[in-house]
Parts: sequence; C-alpha cells; structure tokens
Amino acid sequence: MTGSEIVPQSTGMATLPMSNPPQTFLLPFGKNQHLVPETAFVSFPKKPNRMPSAEALGALLATKAPEKWLPFCKPNTLCRIQGDTGNCVYTTFQVDGAPGEERILRFISSAIAEKNFEKIKESEPKPATSNERQQIRYDVLNWKKEVDCPSRAQISPEIEKWPVADLTEALKSAAVSPEAKKRNRPGLTQADEVARARSRYICSEELIAVPHGSTYKINEVGNLLHVLFYRTESSAQPADEDEDQ
Repeated sequence: MTGSEIVPQSTGMATLPMSNPPQTFLLPFGKNQHLVPETAFVSFPKKPNRMPSAEALGALLATKAPEKWLPFCKPNTLCRIQGDTGNCVYTTFQVDGAPGEERILRFISSAIAEKNFEKIKESEPKPATSNERQQIRYDVLNWKKEVDCPSRAQISPEIEKWPVADLTEALKSAAVSPEAKKRNRPGLTQADEVARARSRYICSEELIAVPHGSTYKINEVGNLLHVLFYRTESSAQPADEDEDQ
C-alpha cells in the first residue's frame, strides 16, 4: 500500500451475506452506530425478519415483552457476536420501502432470549441432519447470560473499540416510535387525576355567583380579594322622579 491509498472504513468489517455491493452491519449503541469486525461474528443471520411497516417495527422495539418478540427469535434470523466483554444475540429486520434496514443489528435482551429460546427449541427441534453452519445457527438458542455475558447487559462496542460508522456507512432507521401516552396511576381514573392535581395546587376555592346584568372588579386588599359588582347601564334602576314637579 502506498501513502496515497485510502483504506475504506468498511475494510475487515462484517457485511450482509451475499450483498453486492457489500453492505456493512451496523450496531447501535448509545447515540452512535458501530461497525463490527467480521471476526466478531460467531454466526450470521440467514435472513432478516420481515415487518409490515415502520410503525410495526417501532412498536416492537419499544416493548420488552418476551411474547411480542417470540415470532422474531427463530434460529434463521438470529446471529451471535463475540467480543472481549462476552457474546450476545442479535436479529435484523426488513421493512418494505426502507432499503438497508436489515443492516441494523437489534439486540435481544437476556430476559427475552432466555424465555423465548427455550420455547423455540420446544416448537422447532433441531433437524436430525444439519451442516456445520446450520448447527452453529441453531446453537444460538443455547445462549445463557450467566455463561455468555455475565458481567454486562450487552457487548459494549466502545469498550471493544469497534469503529463508529461515519456518514458514508451510517443509516437512519425507518422505525417509527409509538406516540407516548400519559399513564394514569394504577387504580386512578382521569377524574381522580384531575382531583389530585387540584388538591395539590389549590389551597382554597370559593365560588361566587355573578348577579344578572352586572360587571365586576377584583381588588387585592392585604390578604383579601375584594369583589365589587356593578350594575350595567341597561339594568340600572331609574331614579325616583321628584313628586313636587
């Protein structure tokens, strides 16, 4: 290599199998997306999970409920990545109209993995005959946190010193996060919440009827509110006429 040659950032980094031109995998972590060395992949996903829309993907990524993730934990869609801090399981998604979404690796949390992988093994037992790649892919279902990543919640690409994807490699996900909804406290209705807010901020309340055909003025006198009601011109009583005239 001469001094004028530029080595692409993706050199030595893992890419989607059979992609042409090669498309690198992206591992989100914090505010960045990281490239992953090819040597860190224990197994590659055979295919991505298909999602009907960006909204559906956003809704799934926003939940930690294992039952919601169960259909997306099949061996053919999983991959395992190994680093100095342990090894973890990821999957990918494909969304119509969002090219490249399948490049983004989605972490399978330990709570989801250990509950769902056992169910998958029960419903989809290992084939009687399988080649080495199929065996490695199926073995991902044997992942256990206390064995494979005991000291951290997941692999840290920052600790591993895996490169942050630059503008030529990074990709904005198509996932649309669900709209945040205000959650009432358990057992409280919306009316209860309003009453609770009133009791918190209102120390005294008086209701005063405004006489018909009047206006009012409020003055603060010391610690008191002085309310004056004035008859409007149309409702004012006529003055008594002088009987001597």
